[in-house]
Amino acid sequence: MAASEPVKKLTVIELAKQNLKRKPFRTVSLIVLTAVLAFSLFAGSFLVKSLNGGMQSLSNRLGADIIVVPQGYDSKIESALLRGEPNSFYFKSEVVDRLKKIEGVDLASPQLFIATLSAGCCSFPLQVIGIDFDSDFNIKPWLERQIRLPLTDNQIVVGSNIVGDTHSEVKFFNQPFVITGRLAKTGMGFDNSVFMTIENAKRLAKEYERIMEHPVAQDEDLISSVMVRIKPNADVKTVAQLILSEFEGEQIYPLISKRMMTNISASIANLNVYIYVLLALLWLLSFIVLAVSFSSIFHERKEEFGMLRIIGGTKKKLAQLASAEAFIISASGAGIGTGLSCLIVLLFNQAIIAGLKMPFLTPPVLWILLCAFLTLSAISVIGPLAALKTIHGFTKQEPALQLQG
Repeated sequence: MAASEPVKKLTVIELAKQNLKRKPFRTVSLIVLTAVLAFSLFAGSFLVKSLNGGMQSLSNRLGADIIVVPQGYDSKIESALLRGEPNSFYFKSEVVDRLKKIEGVDLASPQLFIATLSAGCCSFPLQVIGIDFDSDFNIKPWLERQIRLPLTDNQIVVGSNIVGDTHSEVKFFNQPFVITGRLAKTGMGFDNSVFMTIENAKRLAKEYERIMEHPVAQDEDLISSVMVRIKPNADVKTVAQLILSEFEGEQIYPLISKRMMTNISASIANLNVYIYVLLALLWLLSFIVLAVSFSSIFHERKEEFGMLRIIGGTKKKLAQLASAEAFIISASGAGIGTGLSCLIVLLFNQAIIAGLKMPFLTPPVLWILLCAFLTLSAISVIGPLAALKTIHGFTKQEPALQLQG
C-alpha cells in the first residue's frame, strides 16, 4: 500500500487568502477604499511640504526689500518672480540714480525683462532677465556659488526647468548663447527663467524688433524693475513712502517684498488648513467605513467563527485570522494608493505648479521615500485595528451563542 502524502499545514495567512478569494467583489472594494485613503494622505502631505518649501525658498532668494516697478505692474512682477510667466514692462533707467539718493536706500540694482516668443531649448516662452552685475545684490550671490562671474557676451545661466546641458548652445531670436550654469531648483519663476547681462538683454530686444516692435530696441535707456535694499536701521514702509513722494505723478510704484510674501504665506497657510481638515475628515471617515465594513463582514461569518471555536480554535487564532485578512486588504490598498500617488505627483509636477500658481518646491527624494514608507505603514494598520476591535466583541460570546445568532 502506497504511503499517503503528507498533509500540507494550512497557515493563518493561507487561510486568510482563501477567505478573501471567496468574496472577490467585497475584497476589491475594500482595497480600493484603502487605496483612496493612501493616495490622499501621500498627495496631501506632498502638497503641504512642497508649498512650505516653496515659501521658504522665496524668503531666502528674494533679497530685495522693495521692488520698484511701473505703476499697475506689481501683479506682473509677482507672476514673473513667482511663476516665471513672461512679462514686459518698462520705465526710464534714470530712476535708479534718483532711488540711490533717497534717504534709507542702501543699494539699487536695475533688471530688464524680455519675454521670448520661442527658444531652441523649450516648447514654451521664457522670461529672460537681464542683470546689471556691477550693482546686483539679489541674484549674483547665489550665482557665484555655481559659476564664475561676470558672464561674458554669449553666456547665460538657466533655471532648473530649462532643457539643455551645461556648455551646450541655445538660440534666442536666432542668436546663439552658451549655457554656463544651471540654478538649483527654487520652486519659483526663476526655474523657468534665463539670466544674462543687461547688455545682452538689450541686444535681444533689437533682434526681437525684426519680428515686431519692441520698446527697448527703440530706446535702450529702458529697464523693467529696480531691486532696492534699505539700510539696516531704515523702516521699509517709510522708505516706500519716500519713493512714492519722489516719483509722485510719474507712474512709479514701490512693491514691498515682505508684504508680497505675507500675502502669499497667508494663501499657503489657508490652503494648508483646508488640506489638513480634508485629511483629518478622510482619516476619520475611512476608519469608520473600514470598521463598519469589517464589522459587517465578521458578523456575517459569526457562525463560521463559532464552528472554529467549537473545533478548537482559540480566541488568539481567530484574532490572528481576522487581522491577517484585514492586513492583506490594507497593505494591498496602501501599496497601490501610495505608489499611484507618488507616480502622479512626480509625473505631473509641472502641471500642479501651474495650477496652484504659488511657490512650489518639490521635496528631496529621501523625504518622498520616507513619506511613502510612513503612509504605507500607517494605512496598513488601519484594517487590522478595525478588525481586532470587531473580533474582540465576538470572542466575548460563547461558541454556542454565536451559532444560535
